[in-house]
Amino acid sequence: MSDYEVRRFEPGDADGFRSLYATVMDERKGHEWFAWKYAENPYADGAPGMVAMHNGTLVAARPLLALPVRVDGEREVALQPADTMVHPDHRRQGLFTRMTERALEHYGADHPFFFNFPNERSREGYRKLGWAVVSERESYYRIQNPRALGRSRGDGVAVRLASAAATPVARAYCAIRDRTAPASPDIAVRTASDPAATLADLAASPPPDRIHAARDEEFYRWRLGNPDWEYTAYVAEREGDPTAAVVAGTASDAGGATDSGSATDWGPTTTQILDVAPLEGAPEDALAAAVGRIVADHAATDVFVAPPQGIPAGVLRAFGFHAGSGPPFSWVASPTSHVVRAMPADRSTQGSPLADPGGWLLTFVEADTS
Repeated sequence: MSDYEVRRFEPGDADGFRSLYATVMDERKGHEWFAWKYAENPYADGAPGMVAMHNGTLVAARPLLALPVRVDGEREVALQPADTMVHPDHRRQGLFTRMTERALEHYGADHPFFFNFPNERSREGYRKLGWAVVSERESYYRIQNPRALGRSRGDGVAVRLASAAATPVARAYCAIRDRTAPASPDIAVRTASDPAATLADLAASPPPDRIHAARDEEFYRWRLGNPDWEYTAYVAEREGDPTAAVVAGTASDAGGATDSGSATDWGPTTTQILDVAPLEGAPEDALAAAVGRIVADHAATDVFVAPPQGIPAGVLRAFGFHAGSGPPFSWVASPTSHVVRAMPADRSTQGSPLADPGGWLLTFVEADTS
């Protein structure tokens, strides 16, 4: 371990971070993405996080995404571990643990908690470092093009043939669900010309008591600025008055992106239902109208995904969304856990109100990958 230096992220580390990302994640990220997510995040001073250096080369990174949250009616800034990476040649050296411990030590005094959504492989590592599991997160999926998903999996001829055969069935099923989904003649849906202002107005009335991102106009202008996704806010109106809004984000699975924004090896196109406003109490007929417009406007999308909170499951099922725990939805589902670490570092998270699953209300807007 004496061969490694673990320290805070510095501005000169950006290129090394992006190079490591390309190696570990097999995907190239541009300068704009790094600036948006970390370097120019309005809720942090610089890019928070730790890196590990070996002979002057960045070989591991533990960045932290800063998010404004409302807790017990107060606004705080929590940190979300994201994009953790260790170069294949430097694994099993304890770098994940060492970077995490340094992050807890350095940032714990200024932030009330860390929270994130690890997969089943990394969840135990977090538990050993004091994180508590709040809940298991299960998203909802609507698959329109199994053929594209079969190609992306690369599991052989059998999977590709089965997915190709399933595509007409999936499209027919989705068409039936769309025709039979509830529709209200009193609701009109439009796209917002100024999404941040519209969403902030709806989100403010009134904010939930449970822990969630502080959805003001500044937050939405930053959050919807992710250069890897294209976002549209759909506003449902009754007699001209906005009653609810649903944000949809679309991206393609790129094998490699350049700084100029071009990409190669495009994979399946995904449309996410990123957020809903207001977060609680939105009329179900308004939400259904917005979701119906989203699926109609994104007919070329291969797979839709919706979060486990924010939109009632009945509304999602009406449009052919199903939980991702079983096939064929498990082809695209990535089971995750919601975990939390109370701060300061010597404070126990087990038994804390932070570990109560009923105390949180989260959509994909709080997740670092959306």
